[in-house]
Amino acid sequence: MPSFSSPTLRQCLDGHRNNLDFIRLVAAVGVIVSHSVPLAQGQSAREPLEAFTGGQMSLGRVCVAVFLIISGLLITRSQERAPSQAHYLWARVLRIFPGLAVVLLASVFLLGPAMTDLPLEAYFRSPDTYRYLWRNLTLHQPQWELPGVFTGNAYAPAVNGSLWTLQYEVGFYLLVAAVGVAGWLRRWTAVVGWGLAAVLPFVPYVGPRLGWWPELSLYFGGGVVLYLLRDRVRLSPWIALGCLGVLAATAWLGVGLRPAVGSCGAYVLMYLAFRPGPFANFARFGDFSYGVYIYGFPVQQLVTALLGGRTEWWVNTALALPLVGVLAALSWHWVEKPALQAKNAPPTLLRRFLPAKVRAV
Repeated sequence: MPSFSSPTLRQCLDGHRNNLDFIRLVAAVGVIVSHSVPLAQGQSAREPLEAFTGGQMSLGRVCVAVFLIISGLLITRSQERAPSQAHYLWARVLRIFPGLAVVLLASVFLLGPAMTDLPLEAYFRSPDTYRYLWRNLTLHQPQWELPGVFTGNAYAPAVNGSLWTLQYEVGFYLLVAAVGVAGWLRRWTAVVGWGLAAVLPFVPYVGPRLGWWPELSLYFGGGVVLYLLRDRVRLSPWIALGCLGVLAATAWLGVGLRPAVGSCGAYVLMYLAFRPGPFANFARFGDFSYGVYIYGFPVQQLVTALLGGRTEWWVNTALALPLVGVLAALSWHWVEKPALQAKNAPPTLLRRFLPAKVRAV
């Protein structure tokens, strides 16, 4: 099929059927599979993908990239379509924080008391018990441990290591809002920003200080760039095949895979997202990916603890996934979906202090 006869990304986005929800769920399960290696066998254990790529990417890292690429695309569209910044930001708050609050409360008041090796009085008297709740809910200086919990595990004593990405996700939400208000959410600024993210890790004294921001910006920014170029990007199988070749080459050579994932990988992901197939209407079942992501790590740690602190990775995955699936479904139907029903009614305070209209992209 020649590329000029392929649909544009805009045409695909204007349709009502896609595989995005299914892909996000697969990515969330992939994170669980990836985490099962260190959680079950210890921090020194390495995944096959991490070894093959020369330490460039693990399966979990790839799955986080998938989340961020899709987020970059959809969040930019949300910014463009929202009637006001208040509507945009309120929808983002409702997508992240209700589900997060419930998993944190369950961790502190159910999981922690059940699994701590401290007396319950000491557990509830410890300031760290409540710091865990507050720091992770505000995403300010996240805390990974609860007093006396999972201290005998192979990956001790983290309770929910998956939450580290949320502060970056929220940071990208705020960045898109700021750029949108300034009127800079345009093709050239997105491409320049993506290029800076690719270069900054190699700048002495600057790159190391930025931590994860440049790498994660490659993935989120890849989704942003594709959205802003949606009229020009055609989803061709031949281009997707070429992109797969670039990904394979950079993985095998041990260099350049991360920028390749943020560019070629983003294209392949969009191609797969809009291919017709049996998963195009998966959203009718619910969006369980966020619940799988935030409940996966503590459930996997619980499984490891109940099996004596160390086990095989596939045993951890097989036992954790059913419980995670149940918790994710409950989270969606009882917490996340009801919260999102209020997304079109932002609080008066937000409407009063934020711009009434979002500037056009």
